[in-house]
Order: sequence, then C-alpha cells, then structure tokens
Amino acid sequence: MNFSKGDIVIIPVPFTDNKGYKLRPAVVISNDAVHKTGDVMIVQITSKFKQDDHLSILITDSDVTEDLPVKSYIRVHKIFVLEQRLIKGKVSSLKIAKYQELVKMINHIIE
Repeated sequence: MNFSKGDIVIIPVPFTDNKGYKLRPAVVISNDAVHKTGDVMIVQITSKFKQDDHLSILITDSDVTEDLPVKSYIRVHKIFVLEQRLIKGKVSSLKIAKYQELVKMINHIIE
C-alpha cells in the first residue's frame, strides 16, 4: 500500500499494558525517501480537544478529501515512526492548505 504526505490512515495504538490495541487515525508526514525504508512518519489525530498551548489543529470537513466520522484534532507534537505494514488503511487526506498549516506548526515547535 502506498501512502503520501497528508494521507489520513488508521493505525493500531497499543494499550499501556501491551495486551491489545485500539485503531486510531493519524496523518502521514513523511516523504517517499522515508517510505522506501518501510517506515512512515505520522502525527496522531484525536477527537478530544486539549487546551495545551496551541498543539492541536482542528480538522473540518472542508480540510479533508473524505469527511471524518467525528470532529477531530491533529496533535502536532505527537509525532512517531511506524512500520508501513502496520497501517490498516487510508480513510482520507488533508487538503494542501491544512497540510501546510500542520507543517508550519511542526516547524514552530521544533525551532
């Protein structure tokens, strides 16, 4: 399965006791150079709004190619690497303007 920057995918997130997992959405932020390694860099998406110094980006239906089932937020500082084979599927993609907003916020928190 091929993924592109901005794709919203479903990934397994393990429980803290490591005895199971929940399926959760995430945004792909890596490029083809990373994907050729078999890995993908992603940013967590949640339906829970957190008031924590502008670390969340609201996603509306106008920000994505396919509507998400619930109001969602990208958690800008929740970035991690995952093996591509663990991704369960793609559900939507961020439109260019929203992806650029995400990249700008990531750059802001690592500067």
